[in-house]
Amino acid sequence: MDLHYEDPGVDRLYSRIWGEDIHYGIYKSAREEIPVATQRAKAIMAEPLRLSERSYVLEVGCGYGATARFLAEQFNCRVLATNISQAQLKYAQDATVGTPAASLVQFEEADYHELPYESSTFDCWWCQEALVHSPDKPQVLSEAFRVLKPGGYAVISDQIFRPAKLLPDEIEAVRDRYQTSAILGPADYAAMIQHAGFELIEHRDWQKHAAIHRRKILERLEALIPELQAELEPTTLERNHKSWSAWATLAEQGKLGFDYFLARKPQITV
Repeated sequence: MDLHYEDPGVDRLYSRIWGEDIHYGIYKSAREEIPVATQRAKAIMAEPLRLSERSYVLEVGCGYGATARFLAEQFNCRVLATNISQAQLKYAQDATVGTPAASLVQFEEADYHELPYESSTFDCWWCQEALVHSPDKPQVLSEAFRVLKPGGYAVISDQIFRPAKLLPDEIEAVRDRYQTSAILGPADYAAMIQHAGFELIEHRDWQKHAAIHRRKILERLEALIPELQAELEPTTLERNHKSWSAWATLAEQGKLGFDYFLARKPQITV
């Protein structure tokens, strides 16, 4: 499992550069600010779900809790937000205190490969750019199917590479960063979702937004490098600057994308 974010330096870097919302955005123009675009992405993803005060959402890989707070505040639904990163969970809990979402959101440590929850418990399973970190994505989707009620929705957005376009050295860089031998494309994701038992309702290719977002994140990092040099270990800053620069280039070349999938557990399962 990817424990990249448990490194205190990495956690500091992400909280400074990405802020509370470590997710991609949907942009109306490249001039738009990141927070506006990330809020729009959440709204688009949530719109088909018809969430209400009766809904119970499980978010896996919840980051700093921005999505959990958004869903609770916008739809008055209950959200159980989970993560394996203790640092991110503490940040999420602290950031939620005193907000309108505080009474509706609960944060817990849980591994999305083996969820400690009863079957058929949740109305929605939400995974926003977290599946990329799994070494066993079919198992994650199997668990999603198990904990959802019949008729429940699985909402997935992810950073997805285009393996057929990657050069050999780019393939090695991706494998090294995510500690995996398999690099899966959008069609592989769709097949995995359906193989887990879901009905695939919608798939959107948001690659152009990945290119804008990655470039903005890189520019923000490079503007803050003089400050960050005094806060972080040189190797942490150099490694992540190199990685983020490479991902920005791959996104601009159409080799790294951002895809959205909406799936539903059938009302009757066999």
